[in-house]
Amino acid sequence: MRREDHPFKPGERTLIKIEPLYATDYAQARALLRFEQDPAPLEHSCSSSALFLRGLAFWQHWLPCQLHIAPSVYVAKEDGVLLGIIVLRSTGRSKLCWQVDYLIVHPHHRGRGVAQELLRYVFALFGSQGATHFVAEVSDLNAAALALYGSCGFRRCAKTTHFLLNLRRPVPAASSNHFRLARPDDRRALYLLHQEALPPDIRLIMNYTPEDFSVSEFRLENAEALRRRVMRKQGWYWVAEDVERRVLTAAVKVHAHYSGDYHIELTVHPGWTDIAKDMARFALDELRLMVSSDAQVIARSFDFQAAAVQAFQTAGMERVSEFCFLAREHWVRAKYPDKLRIDRQLGMPAMTKPAINLPFEPAGTD
Repeated sequence: MRREDHPFKPGERTLIKIEPLYATDYAQARALLRFEQDPAPLEHSCSSSALFLRGLAFWQHWLPCQLHIAPSVYVAKEDGVLLGIIVLRSTGRSKLCWQVDYLIVHPHHRGRGVAQELLRYVFALFGSQGATHFVAEVSDLNAAALALYGSCGFRRCAKTTHFLLNLRRPVPAASSNHFRLARPDDRRALYLLHQEALPPDIRLIMNYTPEDFSVSEFRLENAEALRRRVMRKQGWYWVAEDVERRVLTAAVKVHAHYSGDYHIELTVHPGWTDIAKDMARFALDELRLMVSSDAQVIARSFDFQAAAVQAFQTAGMERVSEFCFLAREHWVRAKYPDKLRIDRQLGMPAMTKPAINLPFEPAGTD
């Protein structure tokens, strides 16, 4: 649609409707994706097609957000034309923290407050159902997006760095006895590892639970058959364990995208940062053995994980982009304020009369 086809004059009031994404709007939603301002997080571009296919599960929008099983997609429309789109997904099983993956407005309709209205809509909808935090990753180069999120109550919490590596096969790789595939009984240990690695404020925002680190059971068999079975799961962990202390010292989370690429994240316990380089090298070597053709590996690391950043660089991965990790804490007004009563009897004890200290003069002095 050209700008002159739908002229907009400053001060003109029009009706913009925000609703879930339906199948009839799929073509327009796909077209809007082309107007996303670069650079974008690489793992988003790897799974954009699958993201919108899962977003067509519009039936879930009649359910509470705690029951959503796919990314939640909402659009802003005017006279049947899509002006903007927003996509959210839960960061954990608790469904208390939601990440804004996409927030795109058509260039011809920017400056009209469409993005702010989309954000306010999801804040009101998800916040009224118990969501406590909203997060987003915005490029350092996108000043307009940073200003937009800042005006909507987001604050900068950390900085994320994205790395890229092109895997080529065959490459000889030696297996290591120090690392292994995670087992179902490692769920609690994985949860504790991530809790130790996260700063207190990020830990509160993400609100992870042990259920977020569920691991599938893999039967013991030869190495090649095990690799094929792991690849079919599309998600798994490699871990390093301190057997004497019975704790996991590091973990690499791997997610296989539909496009054939891989997204990895390395988490290292603060007390075992020296193992980060070996862990990253082991994960990349194992992926080289698993892939059947050339593939890309995308890694993300936070600035508070200095050991992981250095490990990816040492492993030969190329630093491609940096993003600001933004978070917004959502406060909900009490529905029944009369029930929030303050006990006036509780308080500080009454203060006694202050004592007056007079200088002491020994007897016999003038």
